[in-house]
Amino acid sequence: MGYTKRIGKSLIYRITVSLTFIIAILVTVLILSNVYSLEVIKTNMINACQSQLSIYLSSIQGNFTEASRDLNEISVKFIENAINYGNESELNRYFLATELRDVLTTKIMTGDSKDGLFVLKPSDDLLLVQFSNRIYANERTQLTDYLNSENAFSDSNTNGRWIIKRIHGRIYLVKSFVVYDFLIGAVIKADSLLSFIAKDPYSETMYVLTNNSGEILSRSVSSFLQDEEGFISNDKNIIENYKNKYFIVSTDVPEINGRFSCIIERKNVFSGLNLIQWVIIFLGIISVFAIPFVVFYLFESIVKPVQQLIIAAREVEKGNWDYNVTVKKAPIEFAKLNESFSSMVREIKTLKIDSYEEKIERQKAELKYLQMQIRPHFFLNILTTISSLTYQGRDAEIRQLIEYLSRHLRYMFRGGLALVPLVEEIEHVKNYIRLQEIKFPNNIFHMIEIEPGTYECLLPQFIIRTFVENCFKHALSVDKILSILIKTEIISESEGKYLRIIIEDNGDGFPKDIIETINNNSLEDEIENGTKIGIVNIKKTLFLLYKKSDLLRISNCEPSGARVEISVPFERKESDALSSCG
Repeated sequence: MGYTKRIGKSLIYRITVSLTFIIAILVTVLILSNVYSLEVIKTNMINACQSQLSIYLSSIQGNFTEASRDLNEISVKFIENAINYGNESELNRYFLATELRDVLTTKIMTGDSKDGLFVLKPSDDLLLVQFSNRIYANERTQLTDYLNSENAFSDSNTNGRWIIKRIHGRIYLVKSFVVYDFLIGAVIKADSLLSFIAKDPYSETMYVLTNNSGEILSRSVSSFLQDEEGFISNDKNIIENYKNKYFIVSTDVPEINGRFSCIIERKNVFSGLNLIQWVIIFLGIISVFAIPFVVFYLFESIVKPVQQLIIAAREVEKGNWDYNVTVKKAPIEFAKLNESFSSMVREIKTLKIDSYEEKIERQKAELKYLQMQIRPHFFLNILTTISSLTYQGRDAEIRQLIEYLSRHLRYMFRGGLALVPLVEEIEHVKNYIRLQEIKFPNNIFHMIEIEPGTYECLLPQFIIRTFVENCFKHALSVDKILSILIKTEIISESEGKYLRIIIEDNGDGFPKDIIETINNNSLEDEIENGTKIGIVNIKKTLFLLYKKSDLLRISNCEPSGARVEISVPFERKESDALSSCG
């Protein structure tokens, strides 16, 4: 019984039970929500399609109704003339035909429900026909030839009904009836019935007009059903999985004994939901199998470290650390951890370990920094250059060299980790470059662009000189001019303003391993071994001063060359503004 109570208070036990319960609820909710969402989306889509079909069908039927009404009106006006037409003279027949043609023209121009009106009297070879501007010239010729043909209206069952005619690959709807010996009719191109629907080639919905056997008469877009060869099976009002690809919602068009359908690709209806379904299934399976792994992970990540801390705390408690913490109803592990750890907190705070370690690190960095400043080979090279110039009698250049060297030494002996204004560091860098120009005449090009307002910004001493020195060390060669670019700018971050310093050269660039090492903050080994000590110490100095590890980034330029970006918080020197770098 006591062991059971102990297990019940265990952190692992509580987490396992809670996690299992929550995962079960979440998986159930996700599954039910997904099923319900699918049904709602499908129902809404069907309702929307049916509503849209109803609206569009009303427009189509309106065209049929208006065309039929026009035919009736023409018949009423023409019936008396039709009775007497055979008894009239040739001249009167001509005037009657002209008058009738004007009536047809007026009807065509007063509405866009039909594409053609005609009056035909086969016995007299009389054909009067007028077309709308939706019928092109070649179509007019084809339709006229068809109306003049003997078999155009041979079927007596077509009298007074809309019939479907395919003429030279185009589909037309024709309605006609006989008034005495005359045949009066109207023509509507199938595509005209859907002309009011926007022809968007990227539309996710297609509207199709078919006959009763599914032959496509007209479609709103041509991007769907490319492989159907002009036929679809739309005999049912709702088809949810046509060809495993489409939703089809259809309705009857009684005027032509046809069907009007709305077609949507399933992937557009359930866009994203298929992925969600698989994600839910995957998460459910993963959740079931993940529970023991999570429990094991928690045991390894929490319980064992806590037990080790308890052992360490008890060892510390053998001294003067006798403070005890009592927490009721806490898990056993945390109760013991608090009991031991609380006794160490006060001592840790009083020792100020963080401050002490920071002081040690600053001292180590300063020592490294001082070591970095002393470059015996640099001074030996300067002395060698002076000696060489004396033999050449170039006294003016010797005096210049000594002047630059004295300025260089004066700046160096300021010492420590002093913060200096940008203008002073830039002057020091210029002085350093002048020293090198005397040694390597006509072999160095440099450009310095300082953004106004940055001259007073404080930055660590030697931070720019170190990288300029690296340019001469690694990028200078006798066969090409060394180019150095130094640029400063002010940038704004969420923490405030920063001064960004960019240094570029045209050398071979940094090795890939050095870039990864510096940018990934892996510094300890390089500091101890002395490899790239200048770059590493600059990065360490920036971290100690500003408590950020991402203030130095190095990379390579295209097509060649090294690039260094240094960012320091924008802090101005409390003195009068410095107008320029000189």
